[in-house]
Amino acid sequence: MLVITSLLAATLLQGADAPAELPGLSTFPNGHYVERLADGSSACGDASARWFDLEVRTPPNNPSGIDGNAGSLVVALGAAPVDYQLTYALSFAEPDPAFDMRTMHMIDGRVTLDDGTGPYTLRTSFLTSANGDAELTNATASDGGPPIHLVITAHEPRTHGALANGAALQPFERCPAEAG
Repeated sequence: MLVITSLLAATLLQGADAPAELPGLSTFPNGHYVERLADGSSACGDASARWFDLEVRTPPNNPSGIDGNAGSLVVALGAAPVDYQLTYALSFAEPDPAFDMRTMHMIDGRVTLDDGTGPYTLRTSFLTSANGDAELTNATASDGGPPIHLVITAHEPRTHGALANGAALQPFERCPAEAG
């Protein structure tokens, strides 16, 4: 009886201390992400830094991905922010040795700009590391014509993203809510 009581108490305590799950892809938490400085230090709170905001809402019966209108991805890579309504998101379950033990995520969205152009679709690939940093490795927009490459995949010294002009993107850090 003592063993059962101890196990029950441990289970209850474990449930009370467990952090609340954030809505969104399980290994890519929702939030405000800011590109780190070239030396790896934080740029949270720096209004001139490149950033993106992620809000994914996943259905309880499919926590690894969504399909439909379930959130937004707001991207500001040196220009005015663009708010894409999510149409698809998938988070691979395990880190992959091919990506230096980072986890891959594919997120797609759609937007019609304020000037009426579009609709544009956006297809992105992200890699997240064990420390929580996210790397935007690919972003391609299209209005049905030729693709517009916003971020291209580079492979030196490892897989990472670069702007269309070749400037390497640093990893993005998830910032505290008050820094966004």
